[in-house]
Amino acid sequence: MKNLFNPFRYIAGTKALVLGVIFIISSGFMLYSNDMIQDSYVHIGLSDVALWQVMAVQFVWWLIPAILLYAGGLMLSKSKIRIIDVLGTTAFSQLILIPMIAPMMLPVVKNGSQNVINALLAAVRPETGDLMAVMLYGLWSTLFLVLFYVWNYNAFATSCNIKGTKAIVYFIAVQVVVTIVGSIL
Repeated sequence: MKNLFNPFRYIAGTKALVLGVIFIISSGFMLYSNDMIQDSYVHIGLSDVALWQVMAVQFVWWLIPAILLYAGGLMLSKSKIRIIDVLGTTAFSQLILIPMIAPMMLPVVKNGSQNVINALLAAVRPETGDLMAVMLYGLWSTLFLVLFYVWNYNAFATSCNIKGTKAIVYFIAVQVVVTIVGSIL
């Protein structure tokens, strides 16, 4: 169970970074193939943009919080912090986006919709059963969103060798700032 919530005791640095970049590229391809984009830090929406734009956005939503967390680690930690560890573990935590995106790619032949998201967005009508699909996907994505935040916190705390109230408050502040700025952009 500890490995599920904090794999960063076992993987960090270059290995985590390489795998993380693969996860980021994979999620970018998954989003692009479904006409979607991560249009803010924790929101995915429909969009008809070029592949390079989807990829650029995926990397931006990884790098901005990672750099802010690294800066916080420099301020809060008494240990020597390697940027490769922070970048690697935060990139590796992007793995959680893949199971969040995967259900959106399931084909649906219903009311002319091409995929699950289009079917869910088309019209939520209790008589057609779409409400249950929305609720199930909402539960699924909420569980993975919580795990996404847990992994990102553990990536930060483990890589920077910090814990406690200051670490938690700083992590939450970064998440709030990135989320607000992301929604404005």
